[in-house]
Amino acid sequence: MKITVLTENTKLKNSDLIAEHGISLFIEKNGYKILFDTGGPQESAIENASRLGIDLRKVDAVIISHGHDDHTGGLLKFFQINDKAPVYLKKEALGSYYSKRPEGEKYIGIDSEIVEKYAERLYFIDKTVEIAKNMFIVPNIHKEFPVPYSNHVLFEKVNEKLIKDDFKHELFMIIENSNGLTVFTGCGHSGIKNIINTAKKVFPHKKIGTVLGGFHLQAGARTFETAKKEEIEEIAEWLKLEAAGQIYTGHCTGERGFNIMKPILSGKLKSIYTGMEITL
Repeated sequence: MKITVLTENTKLKNSDLIAEHGISLFIEKNGYKILFDTGGPQESAIENASRLGIDLRKVDAVIISHGHDDHTGGLLKFFQINDKAPVYLKKEALGSYYSKRPEGEKYIGIDSEIVEKYAERLYFIDKTVEIAKNMFIVPNIHKEFPVPYSNHVLFEKVNEKLIKDDFKHELFMIIENSNGLTVFTGCGHSGIKNIINTAKKVFPHKKIGTVLGGFHLQAGARTFETAKKEEIEEIAEWLKLEAAGQIYTGHCTGERGFNIMKPILSGKLKSIYTGMEITL
Protein backbone atom coordinates (compact mmCIF):
# COMPACT_ATOMS: atom_id res chain seq x y z
CA MET A 1 0.00 0.00 0.00
CA LYS A 2 1.28 3.43 -0.96
CA ILE A 3 0.02 6.65 0.61
CA THR A 4 0.77 10.11 -0.79
CA VAL A 5 -0.05 13.18 1.32
CA LEU A 6 -1.60 15.48 -1.28
CA THR A 7 -1.97 18.34 1.15
CA GLU A 8 -1.35 19.07 4.80
CA ASN A 9 -0.59 22.12 6.94
CA THR A 10 3.15 21.83 6.32
CA LYS A 11 5.59 21.13 3.49
CA LEU A 12 9.33 20.75 3.01
CA LYS A 13 11.26 24.01 2.79
CA ASN A 14 12.14 23.85 -0.92
CA SER A 15 8.94 22.15 -2.09
CA ASP A 16 6.92 23.70 -4.92
CA LEU A 17 3.74 22.07 -3.56
CA ILE A 18 0.99 24.05 -1.83
CA ALA A 19 0.36 23.55 1.88
CA GLU A 20 -2.82 24.72 3.59
CA HIS A 21 -4.83 23.98 6.73
CA GLY A 22 -6.42 20.67 5.82
CA ILE A 23 -5.58 17.14 4.81
CA SER A 24 -5.95 14.87 1.77
CA LEU A 25 -4.43 11.43 1.22
CA PHE A 26 -4.11 9.49 -2.02
CA ILE A 27 -4.05 5.78 -1.23
CA GLU A 28 -3.24 2.95 -3.64
CA LYS A 29 -3.59 -0.73 -2.78
CA ASN A 30 -3.82 -3.65 -5.21
CA GLY A 31 -4.72 -1.29 -8.05
CA TYR A 32 -7.59 0.37 -6.13
CA LYS A 33 -7.24 4.14 -5.64
CA ILE A 34 -8.82 6.11 -2.81
CA LEU A 35 -8.89 9.83 -2.11
CA PHE A 36 -9.30 10.18 1.63
CA ASP A 37 -10.53 13.76 2.20
CA THR A 38 -9.93 16.50 -0.35
CA GLY A 39 -8.08 19.21 1.59
CA GLY A 40 -9.00 22.83 2.18
CA PRO A 41 -10.84 25.46 0.11
CA GLN A 42 -7.67 26.62 -1.69
CA GLU A 43 -7.99 23.31 -3.61
CA SER A 44 -4.33 22.59 -2.91
CA ALA A 45 -4.92 18.82 -2.96
CA ILE A 46 -6.12 18.97 -6.56
CA GLU A 47 -3.28 21.20 -7.72
CA ASN A 48 -0.66 19.14 -5.87
CA ALA A 49 -1.96 15.92 -7.41
CA SER A 50 -1.31 17.45 -10.82
CA ARG A 51 2.19 18.56 -9.82
CA LEU A 52 2.95 15.09 -8.44
CA GLY A 53 1.75 13.38 -11.61
CA ILE A 54 -1.23 11.73 -9.91
CA ASP A 55 -4.20 11.31 -12.26
CA LEU A 56 -7.33 11.96 -10.21
CA ARG A 57 -9.48 10.72 -13.10
CA LYS A 58 -8.41 7.22 -12.04
CA VAL A 59 -9.58 7.55 -8.43
CA ASP A 60 -12.05 4.74 -7.64
CA ALA A 61 -13.57 6.18 -4.45
CA VAL A 62 -13.55 9.30 -2.31
CA ILE A 63 -14.04 9.12 1.44
CA ILE A 64 -15.00 12.23 3.40
CA SER A 65 -14.10 11.89 7.07
CA HIS A 66 -16.45 14.69 8.22
CA GLY A 67 -18.27 17.78 7.03
CA HIS A 68 -15.67 20.55 7.52
CA ASP A 69 -14.24 22.58 4.66
CA ASP A 70 -10.60 21.77 5.45
CA HIS A 71 -11.46 18.18 4.41
CA THR A 72 -14.00 18.87 1.65
CA GLY A 73 -12.53 21.98 0.02
CA GLY A 74 -11.29 20.21 -3.12
CA LEU A 75 -14.45 18.20 -3.76
CA LEU A 76 -16.08 20.53 -6.29
CA LYS A 77 -12.89 20.65 -8.36
CA PHE A 78 -12.56 16.87 -8.08
CA PHE A 79 -16.03 16.40 -9.57
CA GLN A 80 -14.93 18.42 -12.60
CA ILE A 81 -12.00 16.03 -13.11
CA ASN A 82 -13.49 12.66 -12.17
CA ASP A 83 -16.97 11.71 -13.35
CA LYS A 84 -17.25 8.22 -11.88
CA ALA A 85 -15.90 7.82 -8.34
CA PRO A 86 -18.54 7.57 -5.60
CA VAL A 87 -18.10 9.85 -2.59
CA TYR A 88 -18.72 8.09 0.71
CA LEU A 89 -19.74 10.16 3.74
CA LYS A 90 -22.27 10.31 6.53
CA LYS A 91 -25.52 12.12 5.76
CA GLU A 92 -24.88 14.31 8.82
CA ALA A 93 -21.80 15.69 7.03
CA LEU A 94 -24.16 17.92 5.03
CA GLY A 95 -25.12 19.83 8.18
CA SER A 96 -24.38 23.52 8.76
CA TYR A 97 -21.13 23.73 10.75
CA TYR A 98 -19.42 26.71 12.36
CA SER A 99 -16.42 27.55 14.49
CA LYS A 100 -16.38 30.30 17.08
CA ARG A 101 -13.19 32.30 16.79
CA PRO A 102 -11.90 35.41 18.56
CA GLU A 103 -13.10 37.51 15.59
CA GLY A 104 -16.54 35.85 15.51
CA GLU A 105 -18.27 32.78 14.14
CA LYS A 106 -17.28 31.34 10.77
CA TYR A 107 -19.07 28.85 8.50
CA ILE A 108 -16.85 25.79 7.98
CA GLY A 109 -19.33 23.35 6.40
CA ILE A 110 -19.51 21.74 2.98
CA ASP A 111 -20.09 24.03 -0.03
CA SER A 112 -23.82 23.91 -0.80
CA GLU A 113 -23.01 23.71 -4.53
CA ILE A 114 -21.83 20.13 -4.00
CA VAL A 115 -25.33 18.98 -3.07
CA GLU A 116 -27.00 21.17 -5.68
CA LYS A 117 -24.92 19.84 -8.58
CA TYR A 118 -23.58 16.44 -7.57
CA ALA A 119 -26.08 14.84 -5.17
CA GLU A 120 -26.12 11.65 -7.23
CA ARG A 121 -22.40 11.13 -6.52
CA LEU A 122 -22.91 11.07 -2.74
CA TYR A 123 -23.28 7.72 -0.98
CA PHE A 124 -24.32 7.95 2.66
CA ILE A 125 -22.85 5.39 5.05
CA ASP A 126 -24.57 4.39 8.29
CA LYS A 127 -22.89 1.04 9.00
CA THR A 128 -19.48 -0.49 8.47
CA VAL A 129 -18.99 -1.28 4.78
CA GLU A 130 -16.21 -2.92 2.75
CA ILE A 131 -15.79 -0.77 -0.37
CA ALA A 132 -13.00 -2.94 -1.82
CA LYS A 133 -11.10 -6.00 -0.60
CA ASN A 134 -9.85 -5.36 2.96
CA MET A 135 -10.84 -1.65 2.79
CA PHE A 136 -13.54 -0.59 5.23
CA ILE A 137 -15.41 2.58 6.19
CA VAL A 138 -16.51 2.71 9.84
CA PRO A 139 -19.19 5.36 10.50
CA ASN A 140 -20.30 4.65 14.06
CA ILE A 141 -17.68 5.67 16.61
CA HIS A 142 -18.29 4.50 20.18
CA LYS A 143 -17.37 7.29 22.59
CA GLU A 144 -16.15 5.68 25.79
CA PHE A 145 -13.28 8.13 26.32
CA PRO A 146 -13.39 11.95 26.48
CA VAL A 147 -13.40 13.82 23.16
CA PRO A 148 -10.71 16.45 22.43
CA TYR A 149 -10.93 19.62 24.51
CA SER A 150 -10.48 21.82 21.42
CA ASN A 151 -13.86 20.63 20.07
CA HIS A 152 -15.57 23.16 22.34
CA VAL A 153 -15.22 25.93 19.74
CA LEU A 154 -17.07 23.91 17.09
CA PHE A 155 -20.83 24.08 16.50
CA GLU A 156 -23.69 23.05 14.26
CA LYS A 157 -26.46 25.48 13.33
CA VAL A 158 -29.90 23.94 13.84
CA ASN A 159 -33.06 26.06 13.48
CA GLU A 160 -30.87 29.18 13.38
CA LYS A 161 -29.28 28.32 16.74
CA LEU A 162 -25.72 27.19 17.30
CA ILE A 163 -25.48 23.97 19.30
CA LYS A 164 -22.34 22.07 20.24
CA ASP A 165 -21.17 19.78 17.46
CA ASP A 166 -21.62 16.14 18.49
CA PHE A 167 -19.56 14.89 15.50
CA LYS A 168 -22.07 12.33 14.38
CA HIS A 169 -20.86 13.37 10.93
CA GLU A 170 -17.42 11.81 11.47
CA LEU A 171 -16.24 8.44 10.17
CA PHE A 172 -12.89 6.72 9.74
CA MET A 173 -11.31 4.16 7.44
CA ILE A 174 -9.55 0.87 8.06
CA ILE A 175 -7.35 -0.96 5.57
CA GLU A 176 -6.16 -4.42 6.49
CA ASN A 177 -2.48 -4.76 5.67
CA SER A 178 0.34 -7.20 6.38
CA ASN A 179 1.20 -5.42 9.65
CA GLY A 180 -2.38 -5.44 10.93
CA LEU A 181 -5.06 -2.79 10.61
CA THR A 182 -4.14 0.65 9.31
CA VAL A 183 -6.48 3.27 10.79
CA PHE A 184 -7.03 6.52 8.87
CA THR A 185 -8.56 9.53 10.61
CA GLY A 186 -9.37 12.99 9.28
CA CYS A 187 -9.34 15.10 12.43
CA GLY A 188 -10.21 12.63 15.15
CA HIS A 189 -12.85 14.95 16.59
CA SER A 190 -14.45 11.91 18.21
CA GLY A 191 -11.15 11.21 19.97
CA ILE A 192 -8.34 9.07 18.60
CA LYS A 193 -8.74 6.72 21.56
CA ASN A 194 -12.42 6.24 20.74
CA ILE A 195 -11.61 5.67 17.06
CA ILE A 196 -9.00 3.02 17.78
CA ASN A 197 -11.21 1.42 20.43
CA THR A 198 -14.03 1.23 17.86
CA ALA A 199 -11.66 -0.36 15.34
CA LYS A 200 -10.83 -3.01 17.93
CA LYS A 201 -14.54 -3.71 18.47
CA VAL A 202 -15.22 -4.00 14.74
CA PHE A 203 -12.20 -6.31 14.28
CA PRO A 204 -11.74 -7.96 17.70
CA HIS A 205 -9.22 -10.52 16.47
CA LYS A 206 -6.98 -8.12 14.56
CA LYS A 207 -4.15 -5.96 15.88
CA ILE A 208 -3.93 -2.22 15.32
CA GLY A 209 -0.86 -1.62 13.18
CA THR A 210 -0.37 1.85 11.69
CA VAL A 211 -2.36 4.95 12.65
CA LEU A 212 -2.43 7.91 10.26
CA GLY A 213 -4.23 11.25 10.51
CA GLY A 214 -5.09 14.20 12.73
CA PHE A 215 -5.82 13.97 16.46
CA HIS A 216 -7.39 17.43 16.92
CA LEU A 217 -5.08 18.75 19.62
CA GLN A 218 -5.53 22.28 18.29
CA ALA A 219 -8.37 24.21 16.66
CA GLY A 220 -7.94 26.23 13.51
CA ALA A 221 -5.02 27.19 11.32
CA ARG A 222 -3.94 29.85 13.82
CA THR A 223 -4.19 27.56 16.83
CA PHE A 224 -6.65 29.64 18.84
CA GLU A 225 -7.43 26.70 21.12
CA THR A 226 -5.11 23.88 22.14
CA ALA A 227 -5.40 20.74 24.22
CA LYS A 228 -3.95 20.69 27.71
CA LYS A 229 -0.48 19.19 28.04
CA GLU A 230 -1.79 16.46 30.35
CA GLU A 231 -4.43 15.42 27.78
CA ILE A 232 -1.81 15.12 25.05
CA GLU A 233 0.58 13.12 27.24
CA GLU A 234 -2.19 10.72 28.25
CA ILE A 235 -3.14 10.14 24.61
CA ALA A 236 0.50 9.46 23.73
CA GLU A 237 0.90 6.94 26.56
CA TRP A 238 -2.28 5.16 25.44
CA LEU A 239 -1.20 5.07 21.78
CA LYS A 240 2.16 3.63 22.82
CA LEU A 241 0.34 0.58 24.14
CA GLU A 242 -2.46 0.26 21.58
CA ALA A 243 -0.75 0.79 18.20
CA ALA A 244 1.77 -1.85 17.20
CA GLY A 245 3.12 0.06 14.21
CA GLN A 246 4.05 3.61 13.28
CA ILE A 247 1.89 6.60 14.14
CA TYR A 248 1.84 9.25 11.41
CA THR A 249 0.17 12.48 12.38
CA GLY A 250 -0.18 16.12 11.37
CA HIS A 251 -2.80 18.72 10.43
CA CYS A 252 -4.89 19.40 13.57
CA THR A 253 -2.48 17.55 15.85
CA GLY A 254 -0.29 20.61 15.49
CA GLU A 255 3.39 21.21 16.12
CA ARG A 256 2.86 21.69 19.85
CA GLY A 257 0.89 18.46 20.17
CA PHE A 258 3.49 16.56 18.18
CA ASN A 259 6.36 17.91 20.29
CA ILE A 260 4.62 16.90 23.53
CA MET A 261 3.93 13.38 22.24
CA LYS A 262 7.37 12.82 20.70
CA PRO A 263 9.37 12.10 23.89
CA ILE A 264 6.77 9.50 24.89
CA LEU A 265 6.39 7.80 21.51
CA SER A 266 9.96 8.41 20.30
CA GLY A 267 10.66 6.79 16.91
CA LYS A 268 7.13 5.37 16.78
CA LEU A 269 5.78 8.87 16.00
CA LYS A 270 6.32 10.52 12.63
CA SER A 271 5.16 13.88 11.30
CA ILE A 272 3.44 14.00 7.90
CA TYR A 273 3.90 16.82 5.37
CA THR A 274 2.57 17.80 1.95
CA GLY A 275 4.07 15.52 -0.68
CA MET A 276 5.21 12.81 1.74
CA GLU A 277 5.07 9.23 0.45
CA ILE A 278 4.51 6.32 2.84
CA THR A 279 4.76 2.65 1.86
CA LEU A 280 3.21 0.04 4.14
